[in-house]
Amino acid sequence: MRSDLSIVLAVTFVLAGCQTAKVAEPITAELAGNDAESRMAFWHTLGERSVVSNDEAWHGLLLFVDGEDPAQDYAGRVELLKARNMLTAGFDRPADEAVRRGDVAVAICRILEIKGGVIMRVFGPTPRYATRELEYEGLYLLSSPHQTLSGQQFLAIIGRVEDMQRVRGVVVAAGAQVAEPEDTEPPEQDNPADHPGEL
Repeated sequence: MRSDLSIVLAVTFVLAGCQTAKVAEPITAELAGNDAESRMAFWHTLGERSVVSNDEAWHGLLLFVDGEDPAQDYAGRVELLKARNMLTAGFDRPADEAVRRGDVAVAICRILEIKGGVIMRVFGPTPRYATRELEYEGLYLLSSPHQTLSGQQFLAIIGRVEDMQRVRGVVVAAGAQVAEPEDTEPPEQDNPADHPGEL
């Protein structure tokens, strides 16, 4: 009896795992423009989404990296991101499917130039190992590379990536890296003895 229940639960789990979430109306159909108003509306609306689609995520990443999305459609976005190695060569998910954390992690590892451990250094970032690296870096909470992202989660990750870029001095625009800022002397510290009335 106990083994029958285990089999039923295992089959249910496997079947449930085969279902992929779809986003009925990706906002890129209306908000894929590059003008300031469209970009602002895109980011604002994306934050309200319960699930982010592949098309929305890739449009958002291009806006983040380049300040604009030069692609005319989803196929163009995928092609552009593959050319920059920000998506794995075998990526072939549909536009309206919910984006997977692992696929976003691959792009982020490329943006931040995260080299990772031995496996990533040899084979490049894969969804599984890229997710692990972002967990290690504190950009992701513990999760599976197959989990989806809500709009708020996606925006929070983009915010943390931007913070890490500032800390590391890495800026990726059209695939180029800007050199780290030059070392400067720290500002002089005020001596509290010079301001006796403020003590």
